[in-house]
Amino acid sequence: MIYNRLIQKKADNYIKNRHFDTTKLTISFIITIFYSSGKYFDDFDMKNYVKYKKMKTNVLGIILALMISMSGLSQENKTGVSQEQMQARVGQNIDTKIKSAESEATQQAVEVLKQTQEVIGLIAQKKNKEAEEKLAEVVGKLEVLLAKYPEMSLIPVDATVETKDVVADVKTVEKIMKDVQKAIDKGYYQQAKWILNDLSSEVIIKTAYLPMATYPDAMKLAAKLMHEGKNIEAVNVLVQALTTMVVQEEIIPLPVLRAEVFVKTAINVLQNEKTFKENKEQLLALLDAAEYQLKLAEAMGYGKKDKEYAELFNAITILKDHVNKSKERKTKKALKELEEKLKKFKERLFYNQNKK
Repeated sequence: MIYNRLIQKKADNYIKNRHFDTTKLTISFIITIFYSSGKYFDDFDMKNYVKYKKMKTNVLGIILALMISMSGLSQENKTGVSQEQMQARVGQNIDTKIKSAESEATQQAVEVLKQTQEVIGLIAQKKNKEAEEKLAEVVGKLEVLLAKYPEMSLIPVDATVETKDVVADVKTVEKIMKDVQKAIDKGYYQQAKWILNDLSSEVIIKTAYLPMATYPDAMKLAAKLMHEGKNIEAVNVLVQALTTMVVQEEIIPLPVLRAEVFVKTAINVLQNEKTFKENKEQLLALLDAAEYQLKLAEAMGYGKKDKEYAELFNAITILKDHVNKSKERKTKKALKELEEKLKKFKERLFYNQNKK
């Protein structure tokens, strides 16, 4: 599968908990001033919003510059998870998700697409005989695919990954959400949409699939048209087939992925050579960090503010109590249960949209 890794739209915000470093404090402060300015949000008239949009461009530039110039100040916090480690672990999670969509048929389907393009090239060069032979080869490969994988109506052939990540703390996000609601209440739906577009911390995976219900028939039709000497019509059919892919989009909330990393790290910490007492401070920091990420996800609107968030927060509170009371056995058991709950919660939050 081809992976087109897109550059991140906004600065990374990998570790958000009570142990802020200088860089994040500075950036969070700027973001808070930027989004919380009553001058631009209290009245929500169009003139003020135009000013907001112009100011936004300048402020985001300052933020990105600060991230670059101050990145050297970032230090590993009490969780023991550095920004680089968090980035790597989240990346592994995404890679696993993408690879899970792959199948043995993927490479064969990619080859079919490549050969379809070659057929178009041969027709353009007026090499009709070679084009017909190549197209017959494509039809043959498709028949093999259909026979070998009759249950597969869609075969993944390509994937793109985009990351959007806003730098803001929970209080700032909550303030922005109030401004969004204010805009909606006053009928300024487009302004609300603009703000929400910037308020996201997620990975978007778009997977293109070869539709086995229609592609083989299109190839057979093109072959028939070529045999009848209707090369232009055949090319039109081939081009339409190449551009008619089924695209599935999955949106994965980054705060939830990061919370999962913190919980998994806590489980690993209990397996080191240190005593439970020696690990206590790090365990509590990891649980604080996981809790913070979940609060951030909830504030950003990933999923409903339902009992599932409450159950996760309650599980973390109980875990902290076990750690504080040095109940090692109960801590290990509760951590495993929290890990499983987070896994199911993460899977439930994936949003799938199929488009042609």
